[in-house]
Amino acid sequence: MHRRHFLLSQGLALAAATTAAQPVPPPPRLTRVVIGAEDDWYPYSGEREGRAQGMTVDLVTAAFAAMGVAVKLELLPYARCMAQTRGGALAACFNTTRTALIEHDYLWPARPMFNERFLIYARADDPQAGPPLQVRDLEGQQVAVTRGYEYGSEFDANPRIRRVVTGHDENNFQLLLRGRARYTLAPEANTRLLLQRRPEMVGQFKVVGALSFFGIYTTFSRLHPDAPAALAAFDEGMKLISANGVAKAIQERWRGPGPGR
Repeated sequence: MHRRHFLLSQGLALAAATTAAQPVPPPPRLTRVVIGAEDDWYPYSGEREGRAQGMTVDLVTAAFAAMGVAVKLELLPYARCMAQTRGGALAACFNTTRTALIEHDYLWPARPMFNERFLIYARADDPQAGPPLQVRDLEGQQVAVTRGYEYGSEFDANPRIRRVVTGHDENNFQLLLRGRARYTLAPEANTRLLLQRRPEMVGQFKVVGALSFFGIYTTFSRLHPDAPAALAAFDEGMKLISANGVAKAIQERWRGPGPGR
């Protein structure tokens, strides 16, 4: 009887050891991911000829391609893109400024794709003179901003700035012309393209200040099942294309060479 118990216990121990020794299979490798692409922030990301085009589009697809991951881009307004990423309907979205207000809503890559800053624009006949304006100088002023955009922690967390919210950057400049806002914020590249499309607006605005440089990110969902693997692949891919010069070539193709890029 004791021998039967001994053999049984030995058999159970051997089975347990065999099971424990078997390697755990790795999770399936990510081969395809669906990401939201902002449809109205060209030349970074915008809808052109029925598809997503822009500098960030090229950076994101190149980073994933370096890791063998195919990307499907869904074009949609930025605010909806971020909301669907936060809710788990999309694995990721771009282009995002990392601020304290949204820090805990998303998963963040190890580094931004590039650095950018918003310039402060006023009408050409605005009496503003003296040193360039900073965020604190906008307190009490009407500043036109685009719905859902982040403008950096210093600006976004300042409740003393009177924001006039619109759906597009072009609308913000129109508000300046109509006298419904005194200032607006936009990157220089966006404004340059706007003036190319609307030559009648050339000469009607001037730069009166700038925000600090901050990183532009692709943000990942905390709820989408593919997001952790997508984030890991994106981080590795960005390291590769930064090291081999692909990222630099993409940025210079869209913005030209220069300091601060």
